[in-house]
Amino acid sequence: MARFDAVVVGAGPAGSTAARELAAAGARVLIIDRAEFPRYKACGGGIPLRTERLLPFPIDSVIEDSVHLLDVAYRGRMGFERDSGAPFAHMVMRDRFDALLLEQARTAGAEFRPSTAVRSLSRDGVVRLQAPGFAVEADYFVCADGAHSPVGKMAGLGEDIAECAAWEVEVRADAGALRRYRSRALIELGYRPWGYAWLFPKASVLSFGVVLPREQAGAMKAYVRRFVARLGLGAADVEVARGHKIRFRRGRERIADERVLLAGDAAGLADEFTEEGIFYAIESGRIAARNVLRAMGGGSLTRYQQDIDHELMPELRAARLIAFMFYGMLRRAPRPWMFASGKAPLLWDAFFAVQKGESTYAREVARIPLLPAIAARMLRS
Repeated sequence: MARFDAVVVGAGPAGSTAARELAAAGARVLIIDRAEFPRYKACGGGIPLRTERLLPFPIDSVIEDSVHLLDVAYRGRMGFERDSGAPFAHMVMRDRFDALLLEQARTAGAEFRPSTAVRSLSRDGVVRLQAPGFAVEADYFVCADGAHSPVGKMAGLGEDIAECAAWEVEVRADAGALRRYRSRALIELGYRPWGYAWLFPKASVLSFGVVLPREQAGAMKAYVRRFVARLGLGAADVEVARGHKIRFRRGRERIADERVLLAGDAAGLADEFTEEGIFYAIESGRIAARNVLRAMGGGSLTRYQQDIDHELMPELRAARLIAFMFYGMLRRAPRPWMFASGKAPLLWDAFFAVQKGESTYAREVARIPLLPAIAARMLRS
């Protein structure tokens, strides 16, 4: 049976980051993933600048576009544009972006085994994983196998984490449409009780999608079709259409035990204002590697959850407060709120600062002492 210091399940941003940092520190690391790489990943593909700053290598080779313009509308009406003055996010195709992160992990010394679907997990001093025709054991496991996290479930972690639904399509637009949306992200509001649709520009396609409460998953396809049609692209070819879920850790849901921890989407580390999770995936991968290295030699991974609670959860809670305030005001008074949002620079200047890594959600919430009370009222309305 193969034996490693640590096994990472899932070669997305969280898993590849954890494996890269572990291997660079001298640990014997294996990454396993049920897919062949590169593989398509359902995701809008927006990479805030603050995410890029976490990485010790350039991502220029996989950037499809960089956006500094943000168009916001309410179901095609009451629209306004904000300009951040400089890019606040890069746009990538996740197959190429994730392949780059995996390549960096392998360059650091991590081994990779694709097309390996874990069927069972057992513990007897060490942790063992069984897959068809393959078995492996290690002292520690980093479970970064996505929002569904089958291996996390086998380990008894990540239960009762809140979730929502998303649907994405990649549209093969003509050259005129690609030029029209270059450097520009569109956000469409007006979905109840909350949610938004997006258009993100790529080099040869436009990514459309919608994110909604889980209970409205059945309406997502129709919403995206109408959004695409409103922008005059209803006849364009759809290359890929795929749904996925996003999870949100809100409290102290258990994401680590002595030998297994959850990172990224498996741990519900996405914010509830933008539903963005790649920043938190990479940051949690770094925290995971730090905890595995600290535990090697007989220690426990339980401190990982404390580190996540201390380092990431304040930011996720702040994003949730902002989301409840924003969507609550939008639900109560859509026209005045859209007018105020378009005219007042404070909200979007703060948003751009967070995305660029110049501020944080927690810092912006602290500037408005009444925000928690406002958000609580929105929750009750």
